[in-house]
Amino acid sequence: MLKSKIFILFWVGILFLGAFSCSDSKKKFTLLSPRKTGIKFKNILKETKDFNVLTYGYLYNGGGIAIGDVNNDGLEDIYFTGNMVASRLYINQGNLNFKEVAEEAGVDAPGLWNTGTTMVDINGDGWLDIFVCRSAAANPILRKNLFFINNGDMTFTESAGLLGINDTGYTTQVLFFDYDRDNDLDLYVLNHSVQEYAGFSKVLSTLKNKSNKNYGDRLYENVGGIFLDKTEKAKIKTNVLGFGLGIASSDFNNDNWPDLYISNDYNEQDYLYINNQDGTFSDKLDEYITHTSMFSMGSDVADINNDGFTDIFTLDMLPEGNARQKMVFGPDNYDKYQRLVKSGFYNQTMRNMLHLNQEGAFFTETGQLAGVSNTDWSWSSLFADFDNDGFKDLFITNGYKRDYTNMDFINYAVQQKINETQNKKEIAVVDLIEKMPPIQEINYMFKNLDGIHFKKMNESWGLDQKTISNGAVYSDLDNDGDLDIIVNNIDNPASIYRNNSNFDSGNSVQITLKDPQSQNKEAIGARVTLYSDSLLVQQVNQPVRGYQSSVSRRLFYGIGNREKIDSIEIIWPDGQKQISYDPVFSPFLSITKKITSEKNISLKIPGSLFNFTKLKASQKIVHKENEYVDFKEQRLLPYFLSTQGPRIAIGDSNGDGIEDIYLGGSMGTAGSLWIQNASGTFTKSAQKLFEQDKIKEDVDALFFDCDNDGDQDLYVVSGGTENESEENYQDRLYINVNGKFNLSDGLPRYFKSGSCVTASDIDNDGDLDLFVGTRQTPGRYPEVSPSQLLINNGSGGFRIANERIPNNNNLGNVTDALWEDINGDNQKDLVVVGEWMPITVLFQKNGTFIDSQNETLKNTTGLWNRIVRGDFNQDGRIDFALGNYGMNSQLKPPLSLYYDDFDNNGSIDPILCVLESGKEYPFLSKDDIQSQLVSLKSKYESYSSFADQTIQDVFDQKTLQKANKLNAKLLKSSVLLNISNNIFEIKPLPDLAQISPVFGIIASDFDQDGNLDIITGGNLFGTRVKLGRLDASKGEFFKGNGNGLFQSIPYSKSGLKSEGEIRDIVVINIGGKPHLIFAKNNAPIDVYELK
Repeated sequence: MLKSKIFILFWVGILFLGAFSCSDSKKKFTLLSPRKTGIKFKNILKETKDFNVLTYGYLYNGGGIAIGDVNNDGLEDIYFTGNMVASRLYINQGNLNFKEVAEEAGVDAPGLWNTGTTMVDINGDGWLDIFVCRSAAANPILRKNLFFINNGDMTFTESAGLLGINDTGYTTQVLFFDYDRDNDLDLYVLNHSVQEYAGFSKVLSTLKNKSNKNYGDRLYENVGGIFLDKTEKAKIKTNVLGFGLGIASSDFNNDNWPDLYISNDYNEQDYLYINNQDGTFSDKLDEYITHTSMFSMGSDVADINNDGFTDIFTLDMLPEGNARQKMVFGPDNYDKYQRLVKSGFYNQTMRNMLHLNQEGAFFTETGQLAGVSNTDWSWSSLFADFDNDGFKDLFITNGYKRDYTNMDFINYAVQQKINETQNKKEIAVVDLIEKMPPIQEINYMFKNLDGIHFKKMNESWGLDQKTISNGAVYSDLDNDGDLDIIVNNIDNPASIYRNNSNFDSGNSVQITLKDPQSQNKEAIGARVTLYSDSLLVQQVNQPVRGYQSSVSRRLFYGIGNREKIDSIEIIWPDGQKQISYDPVFSPFLSITKKITSEKNISLKIPGSLFNFTKLKASQKIVHKENEYVDFKEQRLLPYFLSTQGPRIAIGDSNGDGIEDIYLGGSMGTAGSLWIQNASGTFTKSAQKLFEQDKIKEDVDALFFDCDNDGDQDLYVVSGGTENESEENYQDRLYINVNGKFNLSDGLPRYFKSGSCVTASDIDNDGDLDLFVGTRQTPGRYPEVSPSQLLINNGSGGFRIANERIPNNNNLGNVTDALWEDINGDNQKDLVVVGEWMPITVLFQKNGTFIDSQNETLKNTTGLWNRIVRGDFNQDGRIDFALGNYGMNSQLKPPLSLYYDDFDNNGSIDPILCVLESGKEYPFLSKDDIQSQLVSLKSKYESYSSFADQTIQDVFDQKTLQKANKLNAKLLKSSVLLNISNNIFEIKPLPDLAQISPVFGIIASDFDQDGNLDIITGGNLFGTRVKLGRLDASKGEFFKGNGNGLFQSIPYSKSGLKSEGEIRDIVVINIGGKPHLIFAKNNAPIDVYELK
C-alpha cells in the first residue's frame, strides 16, 4: 500500500481568523494570536510543475522547532525551520511576547529546504548552538547540514564543515548523545531515502544490503571537538530502504547506556539499537518488540506509567473514524502482507504503536488498549504532564496538504493515465495535483488517566483547531509552572498555546542539570527520577523528541498537590549515580554534578517470585500448522478459524502411574503421544492410527475411561476449516489397549467443525458421558450447528441425546464448556461459552438441561474462547475464569455480525459491524465487501459513496430482517462469580489480561498463599491486515486476593515468557514436581517448573 497522507490549504482567510482568534482561558489551553505573541512565522509551500509531491514525496512533511534559552536570560526562545521560507528565531521578551532576530543573528538559512533542528551547547561554553538539517535539493551542496555556533553576543557562526558534520544526505533530524560515555556529545544523523525505493516493488531483501551515503543514517563520534564518522564501525544500517522520520534515545534496558529507536517510513522496519557498551550497536527489534507501525513517522520515548522504565511510542496514519478509514483502505491483501514479512520486513501494521517496557526485558504493544492508536496522518508525538497531575499526557500533531492516496483520487489518476495513453495527450501535472482532495485535521491531546488508559481531550482542553501541523515542542515559555505548546504549521502561522493549568491544577518542579567538569555541561542523556510520597516520576534529559524538533532541557515534573520532594535520583550520562534527599521544594531547581565513586551503576531487574525453568525436552514436542489462508475460502472472515490448536490432554496412558501428554495435531500432521519416563523426560509413542488420521485437524482432546476398564482412553475433537471432505470433521474415540490406541466405532457420525469435549456422568449410571461443542459449519461461518450431548452405554458406545438440551440447535458457536454443580443440588450443570454468544449456564434437572435465563448472563455476549473453574472468593461456591477477545484491538464492543446469503449464490456472507455515534458501520473496506458481494459494485462505484454507509444503508430493511444478527457486548477476559443460586457477578480481569485474545487459562494456588491465582495466554496472528497481529500475550500471571479480585504480576517476577500463539495451558507433574505447559500453534511447547 502506497503512502497515504492528509492535507489542506487554509485558502479562506476568514476561516483562519475565526479559528485562531478565539481565547478561552476557562479551558486548559488558549491559542494566542500572532498579534499577541509577535510570532508570525508561516511555513508556506507552493507546488510547481517541476517540484511537487509527485517529484519529491516528502514535500509536505513540514518543518521543525527547537526550544532553548539562547541568550541566557532565563526565558526560553523559539527557532522554527522553514522549507521554502527562511527559518526564524524568536527571542522571548517575557509575558509571551517575542522578537524575531534570525537574519541579524545569522541563522535564517533562507532559500533552502530546512527540516529538523535542535539546540545544544556543543563546545561547553555555556551558550546554546543551533543545528539545522536539510533535505529535498537535488544538488548535494544545497543539502549540507548547518551548525550555527553561538558567539555569545546574539550572533552565530555556521561551523558544520569545520566540525566535520556538514552532511549532504537527505536529513530529517539529528540527535546529540554521549553513546560512548566519554563526557562529550556524539551525533546521530537521521536520513531518508528517495521515492525510487518507496514502493512495494522494492520489498526485496537484497536491497537491505545496498547502501547509499546520502540515504543511509550516519553516526559520528566526538573526538576532541571534531566529529569522526563511525557509522560502519558502530554497525549502523545504511541501506537504501531506510526512510527515517523519527529518532529517539533513552536507556531501554536500564544498563545506563543510551540506546536508540529509529522510525522508518514505507517498507523498511524500525530499528531498535541496543548499545553494546563497546562503541557498537545491535538492532534487537525482533528480540524486544513483536510488531511496529507500518509507516512510522515521529516518535517519543518516556516512562508513561511511572514504573521507572522507558516506553516507546511511534506514529502512523490510521484515521480515527469510519468514513476516513473507508477512504484510505483498499483491498485487504493478506498475501501481500505475508510477502513483506517473509522478505524480512517484519510485522508492520498501519497504526500508532505504544510499546510498554516490561522492566527492560521486552515490550508489550498496548496502543489500542490505551486508546491512542488512531490519530490520522500524524507527525509529532510528545509525552509531557500538561495538567501537573504526575502522569505524562500525550500531544500529537497531524495533517497533510494533499492526500494523494485517497482511494477515489487513485482511481481518478489511473483513469487519467489510461486516457492519456489513448488520446496521446499528456495531462498537466499541476491539474492532477489540484484533484488531490484537501484534508485538514485537528491535533490530538490525550490525558493520561492512570498510566495505561488515555482520554481524548481535544475540545475540552481547547485544542480543536484544524491545521496542517508537523513539528511541535513544549516549554514553560512564561515560567508560570505549566507547559505551553508550540506547533509549526503549513501555510498558516505557527500555533502558540498558553497553558492555563497554573490557575487550577497541581504543583510542578523544573530541574536543570549542570556538569561543569564535562564537555556535556547540560548532562544530555541523564536520567532523573523524582520521588514524592508514593509518586515516582522519571525524565530523561534528551531534548530531541517528536518530529524534527527538540524540547527544553529543563526537566518538567508535575506532582499534583504535593508540596514536598522526598528525593531526586540522577544517573549522569557517564553512569555515575547521585541522590539528593529532602531537597528544598522550589518550582525551579538546579542540580550540579558531584564527584562520586559510584560508577557504572546498572538497575538490576528483580528476581522472579517463582523459579520457572524451561525443559530442554520441550523443544522436541512440537506442533506444526499447515499453511492455509482462511480468507481465500471466506473473504469476509475477521480472522483465521484454522489455527485453533493445539490443545493438550494429560493422562496416564500406559498405567505406570506417571502423567503423559497428548498434543493435538494439525491437518497433515498427526497428533502425538508423549510418554513420560521415570526420569522426567518424554519419549514419543508410535501410534499408527494417529498417523492414519493426520488428515484431520485436532482442536481438543480428553483422556477418560470410556469403557470402565480402568485405563485412559482418548477422545479427539476434529475441527478447523480447511478440510474439503466433510468426513474429515468426524471426531475420534481411541480405545486404550495396554498403551496402544485403537479407533472405536462407538461414536455417532457427525460432520461439523468441533471445538471442545468435556466428560461427566450426567445420568448417574456409573460411566462418563460427553458434551462435545460445535464451533462452526465449515465454509459457512458463523452459521450455527448443534453441539452434541453423547450418552455412554457403559461399554464406550455413545448415542446422541440432544433432546435433553432444549434449543441446542441454536446454542451458538461453542468454543469451550465444562461441567459443574453450580446450584448445589448434586447434579452436574453445564457451562458453555463461545463466539457471539453469552456465557450460558444450563441447569440439570434429572438428565435434562434448562437455560438459567439469568439476566446478568444474557448481557455477556462476547467472543469467548476458554473457561476454567475455581472458588476465587472463598465462599464455597465454584466460580469461573473466562478468556475473551480482549481490548487491545481495533474491534471494540459492542460489535455486531449480520449474516445471510445476501446475494443468493449459496454461500454465507458475514458482515462484521462496528458502532460509531450510535450507528452500525461495516468494518471491512468497500473492496473487501464487494469482492464477496459483487452485486454491490453497481450501488457503490466510488469510495466516497460507501464511506458513510451504515449497514442499514447497504441493505434494505426487508433484507436485514431476513438475515441473522449476532452481538458481542463484552470483550474483556473476566471472572464470573457465583454469588448464590442463579445470581452471578462478572468482573473483568486486570488490564494485562486484555492485551490479547486469551485461548489458554488455568487457575491454581501457584504462590501457595491459600488463594487461587490465574495464568492466561493467547495471541492470534491470522487476522485481517487492517487489524494486524494480536501478539502481546506472553503468559500473564494474576495473583488472587481471595475476594474475587486479582493483581497483575510483572513478567520479571512471574518468570513467564512464552512467545507465540498460545492455545492451551495445563499443569502436569514431571519427575514428581508440578510444571506448567504452554501449548503453542506452529511451535514447540514451553515447559516451566514451579518451585
